[in-house]
Amino acid sequence: MKRITFKKMLVLMLMIISILGFASCTEIIIPETGTVTITVDENTILGKVPMSENYYIYMNDVYQGMIFNLVPLTLENVPIGIHTFKASNFTQAMESSNLEKNGTVEKKSKIEIFTLFCSGMITSEISAGVNYVNIPVLCSYIIPY
Repeated sequence: MKRITFKKMLVLMLMIISILGFASCTEIIIPETGTVTITVDENTILGKVPMSENYYIYMNDVYQGMIFNLVPLTLENVPIGIHTFKASNFTQAMESSNLEKNGTVEKKSKIEIFTLFCSGMITSEISAGVNYVNIPVLCSYIIPY
């Protein structure tokens, strides 16, 4: 009698384990997001001029964050697919009244007074995992004469 009870208990335990095993199976889900590390590559049309170190970063025309001192910006949980990344800096110019007060300002001083405008854009396909995006940025001045 003890043998029959032991066998019944063993069979019952195996059935319970099997039912729990089949009921708890979950589907393997591939992540549909990625991580993006964004850097900026600066170029200028005026030769050696001071570059901007801070950039506003946009993905699909939505503000994502800011790059400070050219340290890369990392975005997490970016949906996979094709995205447009933009970088721009809008440094505030010194007051133009400084130029009006002194009409003999040298060309070099005029360059330092006015705004350095830098911007760039790139379209990149983002996949699951880590992605790197380098935005080419062109910097230029508007020089008054």
